[in-house]
Amino acid sequence: MSNSLTTLISKTQLLLGDSGTIFTTATVTAAIRQALAEFNLRAPQFAAVTIAGIDDQYEYELSDEDPLAVKIIDVLQQGEDQDELDIPLTYDDYIEDERVFFRLRAPITTSDTLIVRYTLDHIINGLDSQVESTILARHDQVIVDGACYWCINIRATARVESINLSKDQSDNYREIMRAFRSAFELGMSEAARKRAPVGEPDPRAWNDQYHKWAQ
Repeated sequence: MSNSLTTLISKTQLLLGDSGTIFTTATVTAAIRQALAEFNLRAPQFAAVTIAGIDDQYEYELSDEDPLAVKIIDVLQQGEDQDELDIPLTYDDYIEDERVFFRLRAPITTSDTLIVRYTLDHIINGLDSQVESTILARHDQVIVDGACYWCINIRATARVESINLSKDQSDNYREIMRAFRSAFELGMSEAARKRAPVGEPDPRAWNDQYHKWAQ
């Protein structure tokens, strides 16, 4: 089971050798939020929804189906039965009023069903009023490594003008940050290796009629 915010804070403070005196709950929470934002850019969660086709309609709104949708990965026409492959459709996606839409290049009918694959941001139980965690348990340590990096970054930022830091102190901050940053980057790279499901291999070429090669 994925860790809650409270558990992630405790693990981060433990790894930093602190009981909450230097790296307070508020500081670690801010650091976890930063780490999660980076993680979501590199390794968001995949999701899919089906949308009933409408005769002669080109535009559909994904945000109506899932208001938390971030980016469309693909739009397919669902096969008529389990033995048929889903067919990739040509579309254009766009954002309007912070809502996600897509426009088909050719309309479908009411007898067709669209499969829209898209990404969602991961959430952590207890962070920003969330009540569940969607990060895989094996990636909790990735978030902790990222939180440690950001905690030290926050600490160094707060002290740089408040006192006259020696070069050795600054170097210590940088070395520790570099170690946690390396672990964070490796973890995010591993998490980002997952692939979204696909339908029939896409027959569209990069220079087909939709590419406007001649214009």
